[in-house]
Formats: sequence, C-alpha cells, structure tokens
Amino acid sequence: MLLPISGLFSQLQFKLFNYFAISLLAILLIATAIESLVLNKLLTLPQSTQQQLTTLADQASQLVTEGDIEALAEWEKRQDFTLYILDNDLRVISQREMHPHFIFKLKYLKQLKQPLGDRVQKPLIGVPLSPHLYDKLGQQQPQDLTLVVQLNANLHPAQQLSTSLWIIRTLVGLAVLLMFTSILSKYLITPLKHLQSGTQALASGKLDTRIAQNFSAREHEFYRLATEFDHMAEQVQQSMLNQQRLVRDVSHELRTPLARQEIALHLLEKQLAGSHSTLISRLAHENVEMSSLINTMLNFSRLNNAYIELNIKAFPINEIQTRILNDIEFEAKEHQSIIWDPMLNTLIVNADQSLLLRAMDNVLRNALKYAGEHCTILVSYTQNAAGVTLVIADDGPGIDKLELETVFNPFTRMDDARHSSQGGYGLGLAIVKQSMKLLGGEVTAENQETGGLKINLFIPN
Repeated sequence: MLLPISGLFSQLQFKLFNYFAISLLAILLIATAIESLVLNKLLTLPQSTQQQLTTLADQASQLVTEGDIEALAEWEKRQDFTLYILDNDLRVISQREMHPHFIFKLKYLKQLKQPLGDRVQKPLIGVPLSPHLYDKLGQQQPQDLTLVVQLNANLHPAQQLSTSLWIIRTLVGLAVLLMFTSILSKYLITPLKHLQSGTQALASGKLDTRIAQNFSAREHEFYRLATEFDHMAEQVQQSMLNQQRLVRDVSHELRTPLARQEIALHLLEKQLAGSHSTLISRLAHENVEMSSLINTMLNFSRLNNAYIELNIKAFPINEIQTRILNDIEFEAKEHQSIIWDPMLNTLIVNADQSLLLRAMDNVLRNALKYAGEHCTILVSYTQNAAGVTLVIADDGPGIDKLELETVFNPFTRMDDARHSSQGGYGLGLAIVKQSMKLLGGEVTAENQETGGLKINLFIPN
C-alpha cells in the first residue's frame, strides 16, 4: 500500500522515485550509446568468414589467369555460395546468367570489411580480384574484376546481433544498478544500521543509548525517527531509574522498622522471663527471614532491570570452588555432602566471576535445601566447541517433569507445603537464570534416570 505523498515519508518517496527514474534513464542512455558504438563492429563479418571469401577470391584470380572460361563457370557452380565474377560493367565473365533478384541486389553491394545491414538476410559481398586480370581473357581494354558472393543467411553477423545487444543491456543495467545501489546503501542502509545498533544496545540494557547524533537534519525522515527513538530511550531510562529508586526507597523503609524491631526484641528478651524466650526467638527468626527476602528481591531487581558492566576474563574454576565451599559446607547438615569432580581443578572458564559465583552458589544452596537431609551433590562439567557446561546434580527426589521449564520463573515453588517449610521465596533459581543470561549462556534443569535433579549451567566460549 502506498504512503500518502503528504505524510512523513513524502520526501523519502520523492527521493526514491528520483533514484529509480535516474537509474532507468541512465540504463537506457548508456545502453543506447554503447550499442551505437559497437553496432558497426557487431555487423562486420568475422575474420573467419572474411578469410573464407578471400580464399575464394584467390582461387578465382588463379582461374582467370589461366583464361579457361568453362573451368571458371564450373568452379562458380561448385561453391557453397551463389557467386559471380563481374567486370566494371557488371557483366559476368563466365557468361553464366544471373538471377534478376541477384541483379537487383547489386545496387546494395557491400565491401568485405564494410558493416552489413540487419535487414537483408543474404547480402552481396564484393571482393576485388588482382588488378589487370581482364586482359588475360583476351580483352583489349583492361578492367578491374570483382568476385561478388551472396552470403549465406547462417553466416550473417546479424544472426547473433540480438544476443549481443541483450548482453550489453544486461551488463549496463547491472553496472548502473550496482552504482545506484551503493548510493542507496549510503542513504538507507547506513541509517538503518545506526538504528539497529541502537535498538540492540538498548535491548541489552544500555539505557543511555542515543542515536540522533549519527544523523543529519537534512535526512529529515531518519533524523525524525532517530529523535523519536532517543525520546523513547529517555522515557525507558527514566522509568527504570524511577523503578530502581522505588525499590531502593521501599527496601530502606522496610529495613528501618526491621532494625528497630530487632533492637526492641533484644531489649524485650532481657526484660522478660525465660518462658517467653521461644516466642521472642520466633519473632527474631521471622525478622531475619524478612531481611533476607528484601536482600534477595533487591539482587533479582538489579540483575533483571539494570545494565551491568561485565568483567569477562579467563580464570580457573577452583577459585569459585574455594569461595563457595567456605560458606556452603558450613551450612550443610551432617549427612549432606558436596563432591567436586577432580577434573574441575584444571578447568579454565571465560566469564564474569562474580555472576558465575552467584549462580553456582544459588544452585548449590537450592540443592542442599530441597534434596533432603541425606543427599550427595556432585559438581562436574562437560565441554565442547561451543563452550563449557557446569553440571550440578543431586540424588534427591527431583521435581515433576512438567515443572522443569517453570522452575526458573520468579516466585515459583514446586511444592508449597514442603518448600515453605524449608524456607525460600522462589527467587534463587530466577537469579541463576538471569545471571547466566547476562553471561550469554543458559541454564536448564532435568531429572536424572537414577533419581535427583540436574542443573546445567552453559557458559559459551
């Protein structure tokens, strides 16, 4: 559907129309000019045909030199061409009779190297014989003789003229279109690339991305589109900043009364008798849980809504192992154990260490919490050309097959009764998913055939 000429893109429509009109006109003019330059060359007999006719002329000269008229007439009849040897008065030397149409076409006799017309299918070609041959036939007055050959239709260069002209037009069209395509690329593709890079940067979280400075005000349509993009990016950035400020303010407003409540509980514990210690401990535990929930929500909000400058570098995975085990093994229960594959000691990964540490820490804590009081967690890896996959597998009950995809959604709990008793808010694996996304990888979950849940953390090379 055509855009209205009075709309935003009217100037662009006009420019595109001009480009295509100029390119079409250029194709026609250039092709016509080239055709006029090469037409004579295309309608000239090829060297092979010229050589063939020259050879016939040499044979005719030899026969005239010998003066045998009957042999000359027989020779003329044997040739693949209709031909005669004529004197200056256009009389046939061999005394053979010429067809009236042949006589008529003598008015349009062409020389051997002269361009032929494209209308006559069988033109007459004149090839001069050696001079002073006429007296060999016993004539008193010497005359110049000419071998006149009626060219066969299949040898006429016009047979290939149409193909040659179409080749010229095609080549000219391609050359002109290539030239105007490069011009259009500069005018259209370059601004679109700026717009594409801007949208990609904005989608990756760089909310301060602006692109209007890459466009000229003379490119009215693209400049206006770029300014609209910048306005949109500014609105998105402001909205995200307001959201982050709101989360920060709300967390501050929640933490302040929690801190006061914690102080009040300490004071109350000192004043009340021991019979109330259980209730006070319960209140203190709920206070800690609320503080932990606030911290977890803040972490998830930062990962999900803010642009994070990644510090991607190569490092040995055992650096993470040491930091994780110092905290997690202290929290593990008596019959819970974490086993690291010895091969991990030599593994080098290319990632942001803090994000990968957070992801692995959350997965391991999740396994300790839900795999059962008697469980073994095995940390291993696989590697291929695409990257490294860290595998964290437990021997717990696993989860329902239908919930393997939703387990990484925020606030997801597979079994509310069991999981609420274990604590947690359904944000741990959501943080893992977002952390791996920022690393350019992914996280997947699957149940093992022998029982238990397996989490795969893929890190691209």
